[in-house]
Formats: sequence, structure tokens, C-alpha cells
Amino acid sequence: MKRVSLLALTLLVACFACQNSPKHEAATTKDVVVPLVSSPLFYTQLKGKIGERAITMQLMKTAPHLLRGYFCYDSIGKPIAVWGTLDSALVNVYEETNTDEDRLFSGYLSDDGKFKGVWHGDGTSFHFELHTDLKNAVPLKVFYAIDSARLLPDFKKSPMGTVSNSLIWPDSTVDPAVASFIIQQVTDGKGNDPATFLKRSIDSFVLAYRISAKGVDTSELKEENGGMSWNWTADRDIKVVYNTWPLLVIEKYGYDFTGGAHGNWGARYLTLDLSKKKVVKPADIFRSGYQETVSNLLDKAFRQKFHLNDDEALDLHLLVKTIPPNDNLIVTDKGVCFSYTPYEVGPYAMGQITLFIPFTELKAVLK
Repeated sequence: MKRVSLLALTLLVACFACQNSPKHEAATTKDVVVPLVSSPLFYTQLKGKIGERAITMQLMKTAPHLLRGYFCYDSIGKPIAVWGTLDSALVNVYEETNTDEDRLFSGYLSDDGKFKGVWHGDGTSFHFELHTDLKNAVPLKVFYAIDSARLLPDFKKSPMGTVSNSLIWPDSTVDPAVASFIIQQVTDGKGNDPATFLKRSIDSFVLAYRISAKGVDTSELKEENGGMSWNWTADRDIKVVYNTWPLLVIEKYGYDFTGGAHGNWGARYLTLDLSKKKVVKPADIFRSGYQETVSNLLDKAFRQKFHLNDDEALDLHLLVKTIPPNDNLIVTDKGVCFSYTPYEVGPYAMGQITLFIPFTELKAVLK
């Protein structure tokens, strides 16, 4: 099998550098400016207001023309996923919601680390102005790679396998022990160099594609639309959800299509306590026997999110009668999210279900 058009293992790296800053454990990079236009890829934390409401946004350019991230209203602390594209100077960053109405930040990025414009949603609009603020946040780099391979090297209309991957990496200014811990969690302990790690991941996909193609009926593939199920895709990326010392929360997202009716996807979250160099688990924040209380609160959060009556059975919509807590956690300064991949508690069509519970409702079971 011949590999083609490597954007040729296109490895892009966006570094904002505190090049002259001393290494330290807790980041104090308040005055760093992240160029948001000229950087090929970037991670930044932005702070500012929508109207009069203070927000914090984790914004990333994780691939050419693609923006991803999260933001939260500071008074609530509930992470809201966002995405956007960079097809023109005007940037539209959309909130991921379960409503029919678009909610978005529409504005302009600048190389002085600002994002200004108008937020639209709830039938109204407000001006917003956000600026880089990395005080007490860990500075990070973003790496990206993409590759593809033909199933039949000599067939012009051959099905293709395409794989892309992006990841975060600690900046050189981060304390070595903290950086080592972050790298271990990002790579699952399988690498110390971002370029090598990305290449290994991509090569693994291409090898699996090649092996799976052995013995395939090539005559069928050459028929019109005969090879559609062989247009395999694998997409991986890592996003920042929350970044305030000592907590760094990352999302590890994966999507795979290897034939069939649809692809499989899901996101796993890691809440990293950088001061203790450990991954936060439910047992670290909840008292023994917390499950029933938290389950009741998860049911309540699901009803609120999907606008269900209190007496409506959850298993009319889900695969379970009540939602059990799991260890797929997002912890912020205001509360905890439990997240469930497709089929874990709900049908595929419902997608990933993420439910937020504020600490004010968890007092009875918090350590």
C-alpha cells in the first residue's frame, strides 16, 4: 500500500514562549501574549466579559482552520464546549448545546492576544472583549499531524484511510516534575517527544488499515460506490477544559470509522492535580457512600438539561433507570461534571452526555 500526500506527516507546532521566564511550579504568566492570528496552532486562556458577566475561555487552534475549546461563566463554573472555523477574518465560535438556537461568539482575533465581538444567544446579543490571561495557568503548546493511505495504490478511485491527531504539551517554562506528569497523562506513558508520539500513532493506524485490506475483494471495490465502507477515518485530539493551578482538566477525544453504519466516538476527561502529581478520582473528593446522593443529583441535572418533568421515567430516554456516577470527571472551582460516552447510559443518537453538579448541592457528600 502506498502512502500519499503526507502533508507529509505535517507536523505543526504552536508555541507561545515565556522564553526568559524562570521555571516554576505554579505558572505566573499573566503578561504573556499569545498571537491569535499568526500562530499556526495555539492554546490560550482568555478572560473578559459577555455584557456584565465574567467568563474564562480555554481556546485552542488544534488544526489548520479549526478552533476548539471550552468556556464557563465564572460565577457558575460549568464548562461549555465551543468550536469554530477560521475561513475568514470574522471568527464564529459556536457553543455546543442541545437547543435549536445557535449561541455563538462572533468577532475578531488579534495578535495582541484578544478576541472581541458580539455574543448571540437567548434571543439577544452582548458585546464581549476577552484578553489573554495565563496567571496561575499552565502554559502549553499544541502539536498536530495528519496522514493518509490508499487502500489500492494503483487504483485512481481507491478508498482512503485518513488519520489525524493533535495533542498538548507543556511549555519549556513549566517545572520539570509537573511537565513530566502532564506528558505521562497525555501519552498514557508511551512517549517523551511529541513528534515521535504523533508519528507512532499515525503509523499504527496506517498499519492496521493495510493489514485489514488483505484478502479484500478488489473487483467489488472498483464498482461505483463499492468501497465506501473502506474510507476509514481516525481522529484524535486533546483539549483543555479548565486550567487554574493546581487543577488542569484535559479532554482526550477519539473518533473511529472502520466501516459499518456509523463511526464510534467519545471523550474521556482527566482532572490533574498538578501539585500532588495525581489524577483526581471520585474517592478523592467524596465521602464513602456518596453514590446514591450523587446519582439522584445526576438524574436531576439530566431532567433540567433535557427539560423533562420530575415524574417522567428516565429510561424512556436512556438505557438506565437512574444515572450512576462514574470516574469520567471534570472538576472546576465551582462543581463537578460526570460525562458518559455514547451507549454508556444513553443511545448513540443522544451523543456524549455531560452533567454538571455544583458543589453547593454536594455539601453532604464532600470530604
